[in-house]
Amino acid sequence: MAKSLKLKVKNAQLAEAIKLNKAKKEEKEEKEASKKKAPAKAKVEKAATPKEAAPKENVAPKTKPAVKSKKETPPAPPKEEEKVTPPSKPAPKKVEKAFIPKSKTIEPKKEKKTESETKSVGALKKREKERPEHPEPETQEEKGFKANFGRNPRGVQKKQDSRFDARDRQGLRVGEERVWRRRPRRFRPKRDESEIIRPKELSVRIPITVKDLAQGMKLKASELISKLFLQGVAITINDYLEDETTIQLLGHEFGCEITIDTSEEERLRITDESIQEEIAKTDPEQLQGRAPIVAFMGHVDHGKTSLIDAIRKSNIASGEAGAITQHIGAFKCHREHGDITILDTPGHEAFTLMRQRGTAVTDVIVLVVAGDEGIMPQTEEAINLAKNSQVPMVVAINKCDKPGFNADNVYRQLADHELLPEAWGGTVITVNCSAESGEGVTSLLEMLALQSEILELKANPDTRARGTVIESQMHKGFGSVATVLVQNGTLKLGDALVFEDLYARVKTMHDEHGKTVSIAAPATPVKITGLSGVPTAGSEFIVVDSEKEARKLAEERASGEKHKKLQRGRGELESYMTRHQELEVKKVVPLILRADVQGSVEAIKNSLLGIKSKKVELNFIHEGVGEISESDVELAAASNAVIIGFHTQVESHAEDLIKRKNVIIKKRDIIYQIIDDVKGLMLDSLDKVRQETEKGTAEVKQVFKSSQLGSIAGCIVSDGTIKRDYYAKVIREGAIIHEGDIASLKRVKEDVKEVNKGIECGILLHRFSDYQEGDLIKGFEITYVSQEL
Repeated sequence: MAKSLKLKVKNAQLAEAIKLNKAKKEEKEEKEASKKKAPAKAKVEKAATPKEAAPKENVAPKTKPAVKSKKETPPAPPKEEEKVTPPSKPAPKKVEKAFIPKSKTIEPKKEKKTESETKSVGALKKREKERPEHPEPETQEEKGFKANFGRNPRGVQKKQDSRFDARDRQGLRVGEERVWRRRPRRFRPKRDESEIIRPKELSVRIPITVKDLAQGMKLKASELISKLFLQGVAITINDYLEDETTIQLLGHEFGCEITIDTSEEERLRITDESIQEEIAKTDPEQLQGRAPIVAFMGHVDHGKTSLIDAIRKSNIASGEAGAITQHIGAFKCHREHGDITILDTPGHEAFTLMRQRGTAVTDVIVLVVAGDEGIMPQTEEAINLAKNSQVPMVVAINKCDKPGFNADNVYRQLADHELLPEAWGGTVITVNCSAESGEGVTSLLEMLALQSEILELKANPDTRARGTVIESQMHKGFGSVATVLVQNGTLKLGDALVFEDLYARVKTMHDEHGKTVSIAAPATPVKITGLSGVPTAGSEFIVVDSEKEARKLAEERASGEKHKKLQRGRGELESYMTRHQELEVKKVVPLILRADVQGSVEAIKNSLLGIKSKKVELNFIHEGVGEISESDVELAAASNAVIIGFHTQVESHAEDLIKRKNVIIKKRDIIYQIIDDVKGLMLDSLDKVRQETEKGTAEVKQVFKSSQLGSIAGCIVSDGTIKRDYYAKVIREGAIIHEGDIASLKRVKEDVKEVNKGIECGILLHRFSDYQEGDLIKGFEITYVSQEL
């Protein structure tokens, strides 16, 4: 429609333009003819040629210029005669138009214009006539008015907006030289690099992103990225740089000396001195003697806890599940030889980290060895820990009242481990004792007091408290609870503490008997509440001025730790992608771990990860301290995970949810039971292996045809037995041509379950009928066997 309308309008315009040009041409010719006729009326003498005179009477003057050729030129008038001016207003004379032959041209057919088209064309013509050809010049009065008042008295005509109109596309805006033009591109001027002043020195804090480092050096980030890429380091603009050497080398490449600002790290660390260095720098007059911290170590079930019971005159061992210690117990006992702080560490192999934490804070190690068994694997581990930490050792040879007790055997084993006992002329103190009868316990306490005097153990009770977290847990009534050992200073109620990324304001303090205390002197273990979370066992704490400062430090440390976890997660993701093909083959067992204390969570997780398997991998979706909650059940249901609970219970309102979701929960009090349970889950996740056992062979003697069943193999059992539920294979010329189940097994016309050797039978297989005489049909018994880890 739009195209046809456009064509019609253009044709109309073309016709109007042709008519307009024709009219102008006729007017011009009439003017020229009138000018040449005027001298003839004034009787100017002129020589006329016969060619010119004849047509004047018959031919109109306007046709003269059109017929006249270029060679014929009019004669010039004589100079001598007077020039007569023609009258100003000559009378109009009728002029007959000469006939002009038209060229044979095919004109386009004229189409009838619509009413709207005729109106638009008429409006355009009217506007062209009204527009003046030459604007009138300004008068003197107008110029003076403009000079005095700064504006034109006629008024300023507003410019029409040069907007794109549909009329431009249709060609209706005739005479207006307004065309749509593309907006020119704007080019930003290039920045002159010579004007950029780059710093010669720069101080930064690590970690720092590539973007921030580039801004500080007044460079483009792409320059740093390309420089690192050439060195074999693929990095993006938002990645962090943590290596001081890499940052300084980048600065050297671009002529900038970069120094690392460590003031923020020092503020977050609070102090760079260890507890022992702080005590060593203290004025000797401020130091006071403290009780020795003694750790009892040894193999599981060698009587460590029973020996501590004999020293404390209590019965702790009976309360332990399985009669083995599974937590670090911290006690302070008062005897006639002085106070002793005792740490009871687990002897099970799973609790290696707990033993390491116990060794880190102790002054003396008591190595408990059963006299009837000698040195065992965990005993050797305790010996190596004592050697590495350079902690003095006292060997307690327990169970001296048992028939199989042999102290000389223990002495020989100690010597093999480069620990020569005093009985053989060495320096290692050994004491024969019995936890059940109490024999030798007093001698053991005397030796510990002697070691304490030799070590000259001291601390400053008047300074801010510092110490180590022995154990932490989530209590149902108190929330987060931590067992801490004060190593220097005095801890008081209301003190603000900072752990790694947590803080606390001490609300309550209890000793090992559950009694409330208000202060804790050096070498005193206490349980504290008021923590913002469950701290990691083995982390240090320090007292700061206020809770506000403690919270701020903890939050800043937490943000830094979050960044480190993200970086570690990125490395783990890269390693995951490298071993992606291996993981596709492996089965994954998802687990959720809950324990009563933080140390047990670490110990159980490390023990389970130590289970070696090339076919199954454990995935710990979540681990935490406290009771099994509804959120744990929901997470287990969503991820198809098994919940492992150690020394913990299920929340009462989560019982119904467990039944509805069909979540598997395994609660145990002994760690090796958990290990056995997880091994069973790993085995169950593996698909059972199919095994085929050959049981019999039948030879095809004749093939029978049945209208209902098709081909039936008439066989004789040549070896073993053929049963109805066996899996069959058809063998022809040594190659298997078909495998499948037996559809029917008959003896004459009766269905049978089995056919023994030497008996004829008819065999029909599922989806097979191409039997030939001489084929062998072998029967196999299918069994499924569990895989090994």
